[in-house]
Formats: sequence, structure tokens, C-alpha cells
Amino acid sequence: MKQIILIAVAVCLLVVLSLRLYFTFVPPPEPSLTEPLAEILPEALSGWQIEEHDMADSPEASARISDFLNFDDAIFRSYRRGDTTVGVYVAYWKPGKASYRWAGAHTPDTCWVVNGWKRLDRKYSIPFKHQDQEFEPAEFGIYEKNGNAQQVHFWHLVGGQAHAYKQTKVPNIFGALLDIKKYGLNLRQEQIFVRLSTNENINTLRQKAGFDDILNALLSIGMEKKEFAR
Repeated sequence: MKQIILIAVAVCLLVVLSLRLYFTFVPPPEPSLTEPLAEILPEALSGWQIEEHDMADSPEASARISDFLNFDDAIFRSYRRGDTTVGVYVAYWKPGKASYRWAGAHTPDTCWVVNGWKRLDRKYSIPFKHQDQEFEPAEFGIYEKNGNAQQVHFWHLVGGQAHAYKQTKVPNIFGALLDIKKYGLNLRQEQIFVRLSTNENINTLRQKAGFDDILNALLSIGMEKKEFAR
């Protein structure tokens, strides 16, 4: 047993040393986002009322969590047309800014539920399409609080690729090793977390004038489906 523990410690030290050497000599990739998110998402839509929200007011983040996540850019904007509401939440991290596990830890499965929302439905890595353009696979859930049910599509993109996993708890100490298994040593890619929430069925929402502009804006930040080895 003692020998196994020593071997495990040696392996961990070797991994840490390898990562330090890699990060020292290999620079992170250049960021692809060149415009502020506030200018990319529609600032005006005919027939829609638009409201800006503080990130700390979202179900994902309290003020303390927002500071901890240390975004490079972020926006929380809602669109309302009659009884229809659409919330768009986008957070962006430059390459190497945040752990993949921590950046993806504020999904509705954790933060919304902790804030009193009940999860009614959940689907993983489902197709999402706008006109003829496919998005990266989406995470989907229906969440309800005080009689307000929201259909939520969300994405956590790592280097443009959907980081899909069944998150059941806060990331553990072995999360980094799981990321190495998936991505190799390239753990410094840019990240985007996008949440699209609405009180309407998504197919009904697609028929409303102006919603196309929101989806086109999301495509422009790199959410189109890419040919990755999955």
C-alpha cells in the first residue's frame, strides 16, 4: 500500500512538473473575440424591449462568484416582446485565463438549482440549428421557480468545441486530470459560456421576428458547429 501511494505521488509530481515546463515554453493561442460582447449582441430590435442586467443579478452568479470567475468580458441582456421573454447570458475568458472546470461550474444545474430553481427536464449534447447553420451541440434543461418555467439552452465552448459533460457537483481535485485526458496538455484555450433562456418553446420563438438577429449574433462569436475529433 505504501509503495502504491509513493508511486501515485511521484506521478502527480511528474504531471505538475510537465505542466509547468509546458506553460513556460509554449505560449497560449491568440484570442478570437475582437469586439465587445455588448456590441455583438443586438442593442435594439424592432418590437422588442431590451434591458441590461448586472452579471451578479443572474441566477448563475452572485457578486462574489462573478469576481471569482474573473471574466474578460461578459453580458447579461434580456429581450421582451409582449409576454415573451428571452435572456441571453454570455461570459468570455481569454486563453489560459480560467480552469475549464471552474468556468463551466456555473451552469443552471448548479447555480440555478442552488438559487431555488427546480430542474424539470435535462438533455445533454442535443442538436441546435438556425436556418441552415448548425451550432455546436447544446445542453438543455427546463427549470422552474415560483411558477416561472424557463426553457434553457446553454453551451460551454472550449477553443470553439462544446465541453459537454453531466455535471453533478462542484469540480473535484481530479478535474484537471480529466481535462488532460480530453484535451491533452493544451489547457489554455479561450472559453465562452452562453445561456439562452426563454419562457416560450424554442420552436415557437423561432417564428418571432427579431429572434433571428440574436441567433446570428451568437453564431458570430464562434458557436457554429466545427469538425473536431470527438
